[in-house]
Amino acid sequence: MFKMSQKGFTFLELIAVLIVLAIMTAVAVSRATNNDAEVVTGADTLKAHIRYAQTMAMNSNPNAGDETIWGISCSGSSYWLFRGTAPAADIIRLPDDEKYISGDRTINLTQKKISVTSFTVYFDNRGIPYSPLGTQWPGTAITVAPASGSGTTVNINITPFTGYLP
Repeated sequence: MFKMSQKGFTFLELIAVLIVLAIMTAVAVSRATNNDAEVVTGADTLKAHIRYAQTMAMNSNPNAGDETIWGISCSGSSYWLFRGTAPAADIIRLPDDEKYISGDRTINLTQKKISVTSFTVYFDNRGIPYSPLGTQWPGTAITVAPASGSGTTVNINITPFTGYLP
């Protein structure tokens, strides 16, 4: 009598292996595409802070003696909200997660794992951007990049004459 060999895999075993491989591939791809999440989140937070400075300037009342000029300034390693014409003199604490705020009330970019080009933008009581004080904002992009130096970068553009932040 001739006996049949029982070597090989069943169809169910092959399907199970393919499902496991598909799950592992999905996890690997999702982790590879999320490594720039800090940059995107940091850029969104910076945009929100710029909008906050603009809103504070627009809500100032020049008739009540309020300082109507507000702005955001960045040194490259940190950024901060200020009021008045001297960015380093009147630093005001920005609303942010406590772990990113330094003792001097600035947002620490090293802890956020991002780097930002240095800039200073002032807003008047109509929300119009200026840089430096008295001259129209040139419309240059603010670049947010990973602190490691490689990866996705995000450009933030403040529209001259209107202050619109897309």
